[in-house]
Amino acid sequence: MTLDPGPAAGVAADPDAARRRFLRDLGLLAAAGIAPGTAAAATPAACLLTPAATEGPFYLDDALLRADIRDGRPGQPLRLRMRVVDAGRGCAPVPGALVSIWHCDAQGHYSGEGHGDPQARFLRGVQPADSDGVAVFTSIYPGWYAPRAIHIHFKVLLGRVQALTSQLYFSDALNRQILGSHPAYRAHGVPARATVQDPIAGPRPNLMAVREAAGAPGMLEASFTVGIARA
Repeated sequence: MTLDPGPAAGVAADPDAARRRFLRDLGLLAAAGIAPGTAAAATPAACLLTPAATEGPFYLDDALLRADIRDGRPGQPLRLRMRVVDAGRGCAPVPGALVSIWHCDAQGHYSGEGHGDPQARFLRGVQPADSDGVAVFTSIYPGWYAPRAIHIHFKVLLGRVQALTSQLYFSDALNRQILGSHPAYRAHGVPARATVQDPIAGPRPNLMAVREAAGAPGMLEASFTVGIARA
């Protein structure tokens, strides 16, 4: 399957229609279990231990317990579904696990880190996993800053114990589509390097499956199964 190459000759370009076609094809790929630009995984993601990655310099330990972390920041609406499973015990869900996420805004800025109000906590939040091990956030598509690829930081905590710290990524094709067409990102441009060239992501980044969110026109839904090892 190939993504729509664009409007036919002689037909006026419609950015919104092009985005809808792109997201339609993206949803079909995700439903088939294939991330855009990659081959189907040989092993189901739910049965893998998610590799750890650096916390980075922008973590704050006072994020609010909340599902909607936007605080009015402009950008492509994004619903993030993270399912926490015990990779060493039959991939059973881990209800009650605390999932903390944080990421930059459309211009590459983090809250509480030298830009604007030092007390701001936009695009940061914590949610407990439900009985299926799922934590859901409402946010925006992250922007970027050199030398990093577009990413979302996260931690999984079991009580006071940090079970995992890592980062999540999007396909390069989707990055180009969103950042090149949405007005909140357009002035900042698109990252010059591919995600696999990111100094932290490496050759096998934690790519999320992304599709249009059901019942929420204009919103994307990104999902990822996080495999942890419980003591």
